[in-house]
Amino acid sequence: MSTTLAIDTASPVFALALAVDGVITASLQHEGEQEHSQQLLAQIDTLLGARKQDLDGIVVVHGPGSYAGLRVGIATAEGLAISRNVPVVGVGTLEAVALAAGADGVAIHPAGRGEFAAQPFANGVTGGEAFIARLADLGGQRLAGEGAAELGGKEVTPEERVRTALELGLPRLADATGSVDAVYLREPNISRPRPRPAGGA
Repeated sequence: MSTTLAIDTASPVFALALAVDGVITASLQHEGEQEHSQQLLAQIDTLLGARKQDLDGIVVVHGPGSYAGLRVGIATAEGLAISRNVPVVGVGTLEAVALAAGADGVAIHPAGRGEFAAQPFANGVTGGEAFIARLADLGGQRLAGEGAAELGGKEVTPEERVRTALELGLPRLADATGSVDAVYLREPNISRPRPRPAGGA
């Protein structure tokens, strides 16, 4: 039997989904508390169970999303793919949101600093470039995604998102198309080390 795993670490709550012979059979979401690296593999083992030896493809959500979370998810997906000699493909966070939401609107995902990654979609398919938006930029539009419910839109949970990511990724695995490079809409907020003064003091 064909077994495919999907990994979504774009949020503090990470999510996994499993498909057997092209049919999604199980999924979960887990409060990672931004410690994905310590908990992700254990939850993957739990979800796969005895099917771990049958794994023949991996789908990973590659952003936009949490900088550290995406790095862990992609590294884990690529590591499993290498160790099992199976293909891995990427699915965008916002395209998974769009499919989960259906109809038309703007897919969003928290980007920190009170801002969102955003991308228009129609009939469940994204179009145009993703961009960073403030709340004022999103007024009057039908929103979908993580945090959308608080803005009067359709909430899409990480578990719903990973299931639709798996749905999108399954046909891509046939020819292993789609980049798994992380997608960031701006540089991560990481402090650079201060230069040491002359003399090494």
